Amino acid sequence: MPSLNTALNIGSRSLFTQQGGISTAGHNIANLNTEGYSRQKMQTHSEQPQPDGTGGGVKRGIPNRVFDRFTAKKIIQEESNSAIFDTRERFLTKVEIVFNEMDDAGLRKTLNEFWNAWSFLANEPESDAAREKVMDRSDALATRFRTMHSELRSLRSEANSRIAGVAAEVNTITSQIADLNRQISSYEMLDRVANDARDQRQLLLENLAKKVDVRWLENDRGELKVSVGKTGWALVEGRKSRNLEASSLGGETAMYHIKGVGENGFQVDLTNEFRSGELKEILDIRDKTVVSYMDQLDDVASGLAHNINRIHATGTGLNSSFDRIKGAYGLNDDARMHPLPFIKDGIFQFHLVDDEGEFLSTYEIEVQAGMDTVYDIVNRINETVDDPLYFEASVEEDGSVVFQSGGGKRFILGDDQTDFTLVMGMNGFFETLRGAEDIRLSDHIMANPNNISTGKDLVPGDNQVALEITQLQTKATMKEETMTFDEFYNGILADVGLRIERNQVEKEHQDNMLAQFKEIRDSTSSVNMDEEIADMIQYQKAYEASAKFMSTVDQMMETVIQM
Repeated sequence: MPSLNTALNIGSRSLFTQQGGISTAGHNIANLNTEGYSRQKMQTHSEQPQPDGTGGGVKRGIPNRVFDRFTAKKIIQEESNSAIFDTRERFLTKVEIVFNEMDDAGLRKTLNEFWNAWSFLANEPESDAAREKVMDRSDALATRFRTMHSELRSLRSEANSRIAGVAAEVNTITSQIADLNRQISSYEMLDRVANDARDQRQLLLENLAKKVDVRWLENDRGELKVSVGKTGWALVEGRKSRNLEASSLGGETAMYHIKGVGENGFQVDLTNEFRSGELKEILDIRDKTVVSYMDQLDDVASGLAHNINRIHATGTGLNSSFDRIKGAYGLNDDARMHPLPFIKDGIFQFHLVDDEGEFLSTYEIEVQAGMDTVYDIVNRINETVDDPLYFEASVEEDGSVVFQSGGGKRFILGDDQTDFTLVMGMNGFFETLRGAEDIRLSDHIMANPNNISTGKDLVPGDNQVALEITQLQTKATMKEETMTFDEFYNGILADVGLRIERNQVEKEHQDNMLAQFKEIRDSTSSVNMDEEIADMIQYQKAYEASAKFMSTVDQMMETVIQM
């Protein structure tokens, strides 16, 4: 038969339980604006009944997190994908600025001014003003190429620096996760639940997913093992974390690779292991996207220089003939002993002339591609002329080729089927070895605009060369002679625009999907002020009723005592 002491215990447990409910609701309200916080709900159970079946009151349980594991897992996966589009948008916007054609310094406008200057010179080949204009516009074009290349290179450097920054951020997060693993494990060994610490760890896991793709598994002690990449390199194992290290591993100077650093200094290259996240996209931006645009810009610059130099080398300017020409490009010792690259089978010509420009003799030099070294060609020239007093070819110490005449004779370069003069940089208009990075006007053009070739054969007013160069604007010379320079460059601009547009569409879709998962999570886990206030009122009323119950029991016990 239940006693008054039993009733008093029921009331006491009820007070304790309602007090715990109010504390839980207060804790939820206090963390209304805490990022990553999951609301908690106190669990209650009926106490064991008395032997006669009379109820034993309420038993207070441990407050549980209201947490949807499936939704949380999806959010982490989508955070990693969203980071790709966010990072791509940030860097593509900067690429777009490099190729900006809205201002007066755009490459397309500079190219148009360059072609217009050549057209003007073709109409007035002996005009000093026209020659000055070609030199000025050509120098501006070369400068624009170099500037754009420098801006893209700076963008690569920025991406490279960000790679090191992300690696450091990952290390900070994984260290915190390992520390929380320790706290959670130690706390829950005492049959308690580390709700707040688990929320903090979950938030860190979401932040980590923005940086790299992650997989995780919780053991029976409540500790997470967090892995990254295709092969599952463990970033966190229980209470220990492993670092990512950004370091140069040869190849391009200062370009970082990502290594995973394990116990006893063991290291593994993870650069190509990442599947999503900011780090994966930055690596792609640095090594693929920006490099692709740099290569295409180099193609435009190299193609322009190559085609103009091929025509310009066989022409003459107002200074007409030469007594000495030195090639712009030198060959190292090894290259001089091997067949000269990039030349074709055929002949190239040069003509000896007198001081009045009258032709004295023409020489044709045969070249065999894939067989002739630079020494073979130079020796063949000297054997053909057979008079070093009037003309001699030589290879300088720097590996460049020099043509020099004497005995009152001068010379001009003629038709060249072999590209020998082009390859060695003789009488070129532009000089470049790497494309947009180093393109510039040739020294002899900068020294005197009268050296700009406009015609052939020393005929006054001849504009054959200037016309041929002007016609390059509309001639298909790029991409296996299927596109003009303008069409090729416009294709680069279109590609940048399409990438940005496609990324915006995909980013919007991804953001919407992530937002929906977060809404699902928030509908379950976030704190609702109205619900918490309603719970508080309910617990308050129950507390008051329990207090009244205990007061009644107390009066009954007093009555018994007074009997």
